[in-house]
Amino acid sequence: MTELKANELNTIAGGASTTKTPATYTVVLGDNLSTIAAKFGTTWVKLYNLNKEEIIKEAKKHGVKDHFENYIYPGQVLKLK
Repeated sequence: MTELKANELNTIAGGASTTKTPATYTVVLGDNLSTIAAKFGTTWVKLYNLNKEEIIKEAKKHGVKDHFENYIYPGQVLKLK
């Protein structure tokens, strides 16, 4: 059986987390805004709006022309609050 940390147990049980949300998160391979939002109890729309300028700037560097919300890159630092 895997041992759970207190904040994981609270999350599973529906209780409040005992840890504070960090100010930023560094994107890793395989992340998307929805999975990051789920980790921190928010929505992808809120994350996108907090980071819109940076997401668009980085996506344009990679040749993206629209639907910027679909593009984040490993190493990119996103604001969480």
